[in-house]
Amino acid sequence: MAASLWLLPPPGALSTVLQTLISRTLPPRIPGPVPDFQPHITITSGIPLSPTSSDFQKILDSLTISQPPLIKFKRLRYGTAFWTKITIEIHKSNSLKSLAVAARSAILPGCSEDEAKDWVEKYTTPAESGQEGFIPHLSLVYYGEDVEGSVRMGVGSDVDDAGVVVKEVDGGEEEEVKEMGGWVGGKLVVVDTSKRVEEWKDSILAERVL
Repeated sequence: MAASLWLLPPPGALSTVLQTLISRTLPPRIPGPVPDFQPHITITSGIPLSPTSSDFQKILDSLTISQPPLIKFKRLRYGTAFWTKITIEIHKSNSLKSLAVAARSAILPGCSEDEAKDWVEKYTTPAESGQEGFIPHLSLVYYGEDVEGSVRMGVGSDVDDAGVVVKEVDGGEEEEVKEMGGWVGGKLVVVDTSKRVEEWKDSILAERVL
């Protein structure tokens, strides 16, 4: 039984587009059924559910966040794991890494700040991320089987047609994020992810707008 800490995009055009891709546009491309969920970036997972919601809220409220996280989309990526079958990989901006270190060391029992820093800096792939290391990504499809080339072409076309902007080369913290290429800030939420995927949107235990 565990919870996860997510970063949600702020309300607006991008959030609506991402939700539409997840809920309506991409599922018909996939050969089998796929669950519906909110667009989010997992900041850390495997959080014990022993604290009450009020405890989680106190932890979020107490976090020292020097600047809102800068989210910039890097590329569309196809993984091997159910949870990372089709994702948008996110550039590891300094502000996002700082948020992940502060949040993980505060909310995960027994995790020191140094351990959180090591975890955040470790390079791994989205399929391995979670306990192994921090590769921020925004999942678009959860699916258990391989995704073939024709499906990938269709997904890529749908993402492009939706106006989502991905950019391999990161211009750094000073580069302004494009409207459909990411966001600044967002909302932190603690979610009871031990429940069915379809129930996650109604399983938020604590939240904080950044």
